[in-house]
Amino acid sequence: MCYITWLNLIEKELKGKPKIIISVRDKFLKVYLEEFFRNTELVVGFVNDSNKIIDIISHDPLYQIIILSVSEKDRHLPLLIEKLKENNPNIKVFIILDYFKEEDLGRYFEMGVDEIILTPFTLNEFKARIAKLLKEHYLDIKLQKFIIEDPLTNVYNRRYFEEIIREEVYKSLRQKYPLSLMMIDLDKFKWYNDNFGHQEGDKLLQSFGKILWENVRERIDKVCRYGGDEFVVILPHTSWKNAALIAERICKAWEEKEFNSVTLSIGIAQLIEREDLEKSITDLINRADKAMYEAKKDKVNNWKVDEESVKQLSSEELQSEERPSQSLL
Repeated sequence: MCYITWLNLIEKELKGKPKIIISVRDKFLKVYLEEFFRNTELVVGFVNDSNKIIDIISHDPLYQIIILSVSEKDRHLPLLIEKLKENNPNIKVFIILDYFKEEDLGRYFEMGVDEIILTPFTLNEFKARIAKLLKEHYLDIKLQKFIIEDPLTNVYNRRYFEEIIREEVYKSLRQKYPLSLMMIDLDKFKWYNDNFGHQEGDKLLQSFGKILWENVRERIDKVCRYGGDEFVVILPHTSWKNAALIAERICKAWEEKEFNSVTLSIGIAQLIEREDLEKSITDLINRADKAMYEAKKDKVNNWKVDEESVKQLSSEELQSEERPSQSLL
């Protein structure tokens, strides 16, 4: 399969074209590569300083291949590669190396380099190496999705939730921004499944997974399948008030579907710092879960906010009002 085929497969998975950053010192080599990439469908950017690459890829996850021209005198290469892989473990590092008879290529692979080409090289050889890296990246994506995604609903699985909730709560507590959690149960799903069959039940779950993704922020919020008919949504930088607006959108979108017998119960809780990280996480999940069961009892609203979340925000707002403004100090 040629690189165009792998490119199309990756674009479908990422919902965007993968990008390549190239840092080369030799002007003739740069012109050579510019000419090659001009006739491809790849998105390519050239930088003069390889140290700028870290900053670029940290702001754009679609950069997937880094091409560097290096010499035997590049002492900072191991640290650069370490930082690249730390920022994005799936990124592919491709180095263009001046030919040295005594060069030990093995040491570059030990650093974390994924592909090497020696100068001089032909464009066909270079194209084959690019195709190889695109193929490896595509397989990495598929493997990663297999590990962290629920194959039926295309949302994240329970294992991923248990990992990412720790990371998101830690960042929220450390950086002092709000984080909310929604727990959602599909009421009467068992009845629906028993009466209409498992295939129809699967279609319902798939439809709901799609609704969730359509009503949250891409690459920010995390939608996970918590159990058979239970889902959770992690909402960083979101107060319970804004989470409630999202819950209303989800309920409205669900009502428009032809699954009227299956209703939603949504519990919302905002993160409150407790004694340590683990207790903060457990408390958040328990409060969202409790609010969800309260929503089941409500005959009017499909969602409920945890009482402690409301009290916490009311207390913070009151303190803010009592605090003297900067102009009065």
